[in-house]
Amino acid sequence: MRKYLLLFVILATFNSCNDSDCALYSIGPPITYVELVDSDTGENIFTSGEYQYTDIEVVNAEGETVTSDFIYENDYNIIRFIPYTYSSSNVIFIKVEDNINEDDINVKITFDIKKVETECYTNYYIENLEVENYLSETDANTGLLTIKV
Repeated sequence: MRKYLLLFVILATFNSCNDSDCALYSIGPPITYVELVDSDTGENIFTSGEYQYTDIEVVNAEGETVTSDFIYENDYNIIRFIPYTYSSSNVIFIKVEDNINEDDINVKITFDIKKVETECYTNYYIENLEVENYLSETDANTGLLTIKV
């Protein structure tokens, strides 16, 4: 009888532990994907060879480098950046230096960070993304921000 009572206590203890559904959530930082295209031709400026990805700099309003990388494969050339969620200034500058024609690109992007807290996690989302002085559009399906420079 004691064995059954001990087994019951052990099973009741493990059964009462509630992991909830938190393990089902996958969270991460807010990420933005940007494609820079020629305003006349619509061609990606890196695919065309007009600019080099090694000349890209992504900084915030304070001039601090923002975590970013350049994705290039199969002529799909885009910039991915992760803005700081703790920054007081929600401004990003994408700068691309042109060493040949000295026609540098300086794109200013402003945005809001939305903080969402739940029982399981805190997550951040980018909202109200705006590009100054350039035409742009965000693909509703992929979230890719295309900027005509």
